[in-house]
Amino acid sequence: MRGLAAAIMVQGHVFESWVRPEDRSGEWFWLSQFLGGLPAPVFLFLVGVSLAMVLDRMRAKGATRLELAARVARRGAWILALAYVFRIEQWLVWYPSSRWSDIFRVDTLNCIAVCSLAIGFFSVLFTTRRANLFAMAAAAIAVVGLTPFLYPLRGGVHPFLLSYINGGGDVSYFSLVPWVSFALAGIAFGYALIEARARRLERRFFGWVAGVGIASYTAGTLMSYFPVFEYGFFDYSVTSPHFFLFRFGLVLLILYGGYMWSQRGGGENWSPLQALGRASLVVYWIHIELVYGRVFPHYSRALDIASAARHLLWIGPAMLLMAAAWNRPSWRRQRTPEESASTMLPSMAGSDSGK
Repeated sequence: MRGLAAAIMVQGHVFESWVRPEDRSGEWFWLSQFLGGLPAPVFLFLVGVSLAMVLDRMRAKGATRLELAARVARRGAWILALAYVFRIEQWLVWYPSSRWSDIFRVDTLNCIAVCSLAIGFFSVLFTTRRANLFAMAAAAIAVVGLTPFLYPLRGGVHPFLLSYINGGGDVSYFSLVPWVSFALAGIAFGYALIEARARRLERRFFGWVAGVGIASYTAGTLMSYFPVFEYGFFDYSVTSPHFFLFRFGLVLLILYGGYMWSQRGGGENWSPLQALGRASLVVYWIHIELVYGRVFPHYSRALDIASAARHLLWIGPAMLLMAAAWNRPSWRRQRTPEESASTMLPSMAGSDSGK
């Protein structure tokens, strides 16, 4: 699932960066950017799933709340440090055209870090899977419902902190509100999945996942026709509850499809999507340099749709080869899903140009 999101992310950024303005109103560009909006919810959802696996495993081994909190803090701080290393590197690459303020932009990795810290510390408060499941699901519902009221709040908060909380009015920022709702949904799902596995109900559980995905997608679509749901600060693609339900439904359906695909015969063989997923941070970092950096500046908003699509024929395989090389040391020993979840850093769709 993470690898599929990484592949979608790459094509979305290639088209967003390199397609010329006169070709941005066509159906193919719209489809590319529509798909390009899915990796962010997918990656944030998976942040929650992996954190549920890590914390549940630690609890099973008798870890204290202090040990759980320390693990969450180390994990979140490491990702946040990487986020600022990435921003500083981008600033140096574009110097002297770059702005110092860009280093403090709340972008993809920043959002992953603060979401990990927020949901991780919240999960530490509860000791059982059931309590975590209901608390995380309730928190996700609350954030989704209150986002139109929370997003425009300013309240004398320092601009730097506000940019992390709700973007400070900049809709291109990946702030806690509203994006943490996907991470909360993911950690609730993670605890539910672990419980279903413990009861040997995994396959039936994923049948319910597909049903909930269809219901969520349908509800989000239908809500768009009723003005009563346009309350508070309304921005369909940022604050609206119905767009969350629409995207959440697609995330669950992708998840169901990924689960069924992994159950087929030969599912243990090498997989290009798994390779991309394991190296998602490296794929994110390198493709951003290729697409938005100074490597191919003459392509920026200069290509037609067909030309941009042809470049995907070498960028895609190049990212896959790089991922395979990055993952090669892990071939010596196959890790469990929990080990992979605890050590792999997911990335998100997004770039310096915004969502």
